[in-house]
Amino acid sequence: MEFYFDLTPIYLLGTQGPLVAFAYFFTHGGWVFFLIMTVYFSYIIWWQAKQNKWFDSNKFTLLAIDIPKDTEQTPKAVEQLFATISGAHAVLNAKEVYLFGMFQLAFSFEIISIDGYIQFLIRTPSHWRDLVESSIYSQYPDAEITEVEDYIDTVPDEYPNDTHNIWGTEIIPARSWVYPIRTYPYFEDPSAEEKFKDPIASLLETMSKVQRGEQVWFQIIVRPTGFDWIKRSMDEAMKLAGKKKATKESFLSRIFNDIFGLFFLSTGETWFWPTGGTAVPTKKSDKKDDMPSLMLHLTPGEKGAIEAIENKASKIGFDCKMRLIYISPLEQYSVPRVISSVFGSLKQFNTLDLNAFKPDNRTKTKINYFFIQSRTNERRKRIISAYKGRSTVMGHSTFILNTEELASIWHFPSKYIKAPLLSRTENKKAEPPTSLPMDNNMSDDKAALSENLRNQLYYTGFGVNLSDKHFEERFAKKNNNTVEPAKKKSEPPANLPIE
Repeated sequence: MEFYFDLTPIYLLGTQGPLVAFAYFFTHGGWVFFLIMTVYFSYIIWWQAKQNKWFDSNKFTLLAIDIPKDTEQTPKAVEQLFATISGAHAVLNAKEVYLFGMFQLAFSFEIISIDGYIQFLIRTPSHWRDLVESSIYSQYPDAEITEVEDYIDTVPDEYPNDTHNIWGTEIIPARSWVYPIRTYPYFEDPSAEEKFKDPIASLLETMSKVQRGEQVWFQIIVRPTGFDWIKRSMDEAMKLAGKKKATKESFLSRIFNDIFGLFFLSTGETWFWPTGGTAVPTKKSDKKDDMPSLMLHLTPGEKGAIEAIENKASKIGFDCKMRLIYISPLEQYSVPRVISSVFGSLKQFNTLDLNAFKPDNRTKTKINYFFIQSRTNERRKRIISAYKGRSTVMGHSTFILNTEELASIWHFPSKYIKAPLLSRTENKKAEPPTSLPMDNNMSDDKAALSENLRNQLYYTGFGVNLSDKHFEERFAKKNNNTVEPAKKKSEPPANLPIE
């Protein structure tokens, strides 16, 4: 049987012009396609409006964190902080996502330098403020956490302008995010007096040396996520190991394999139903064994990469974005002096065989070809808008960093870091007890003052009554097994067993 397709009507329709062809297509069923596209894009516009409305209903709080200058905590403590805030992950159902426009909110961990003064900041949704504060106090009991005004409002939104210039970029992994960066255990040196060589020290030193009027902002957007990313990491590890990636059998394949298998059991053939095709018989003898693992033939570097990927997948992960911005008055503006040092500090986390950080060429405010000035100004506007909005959508797509990687990049400095303008607490502060007696009348009569304070102690309103011997009598030892002290050093206790 032969089939023929006559394309003459289509050819004749094309010779009558595009408007006639469009009208023919629309009246002969094409209107369905346009209806579907119209409904789809109308829903997308409505859905984005719902997302914006829901997002605006949330309030955010900016917290400044000061850590005691003599702390000996390592980034391990901050890793526990990130593990704790992962509890903010919300599992949303389809109704909440596609009808109410809800989505997972994110935190922003920031280090800023304004005129050389360095401050650690965390921007959190207000309803998770207690979660953030409790996770910090659990590791740093003497920390001071203060709600502050947002610093982003102190700089203009449009660049260039008559007073300031800006340089900015997003920082992205050089390879796939399944490969980890160098983390803080690499910087530990048990043989040295200073056990931990803090990698953030050079970044803080660089930020403390900016001149008056200059600002350096470093931001990490951290959004709790689920566990779907682990599968991609393990697939990459299996690929490096030379193992066949497990594929999930489709529903139709399972049904038709069972049905056709009933008819061909006697022939020694096995049937399978490939996706999108028809059932095809195969001989059992034709089935080839899977390729054996290549682990024995891998180089030490490849084995190390597999182990590193699996180690990264063993810890809690977050969807992340990183941004870096440098703002300066026009007369002081010097990108090489500031940005080169900052990126030199970030290169401490780079490994040539695993992963590294680099500026994103699509968001960096430096363009070398074609309409340089206009495109540069547009990028400046986008990067400052994305930073101020703490956006997870604008710019480069998010990537996965686990708790160990985040704690390596963003952690509170140890006592060995001597940056001069780094904000820290000097001493532990505490309020006096509420029951502490006090005298409002500044009298010179010491006897009267002592009597007044003594009367306050006996005052029942403070809950302290020195004449009440209830607890002394309640917990006094009244049994006969009480050991009496020896009268002399040479005498044994009275209750010492003897023969």
